[in-house]
Amino acid sequence: MDLQSVSFGISGTILPYYCKYIFDNDTWMYSTLYLLETLVLVACVFLCAPLIRRFGKRNTALAGALLAFAGQLLFFLNPPSFPWVVMSCVVRAVGLVPLNAAVFGMIGDVVEFGQWKTHIRQESLIFAGTKVGSGVASASMTGLLLAAGYIRSSAGTVAQPNSALNMIMTIYKFGPLIVAAIAVITLSLYKRDKQYPAKLPERESRGEL
Repeated sequence: MDLQSVSFGISGTILPYYCKYIFDNDTWMYSTLYLLETLVLVACVFLCAPLIRRFGKRNTALAGALLAFAGQLLFFLNPPSFPWVVMSCVVRAVGLVPLNAAVFGMIGDVVEFGQWKTHIRQESLIFAGTKVGSGVASASMTGLLLAAGYIRSSAGTVAQPNSALNMIMTIYKFGPLIVAAIAVITLSLYKRDKQYPAKLPERESRGEL
């Protein structure tokens, strides 16, 4: 879930800068990309239920992470092209759909597995990862932009140095790609689907954690 928060944090934070300084349009272009990605996520999430039932949460989410990785690679082919960015956003969003559909069920499995192993339920600690992930992502991007010489201004558009423009491009290119790669690796190692503690309800019925 941390990775999911980081992914949305990167897109939500750096995309307005990308549209403003790379496309010279921070109004309808950003709104179009954000709305399109959101609509794809909402529209396609209902299609995941039969896939999860057949292939399991881990396998479905892993396939989605691979597709998100491929979608971000498309962006590398023509970063300054708005239609190309739109296509990349759509493919990446379709890949993120299974992660969004399965992530809360997978977190529940982790909570149950932790209780089975340690006799302690830690829902709050595990769900707090969403705040940590998004916070770290935003802080990291702000630090990178400032280190690259980004000029903050509340008086409208200012001429940014090439180093800042290159950093904006770099973050939007490599940020989602790194997150998708980590998701692929993490899901490849995820085994909770096969280790679900079937005897936990029996233990709880006896009043034991």
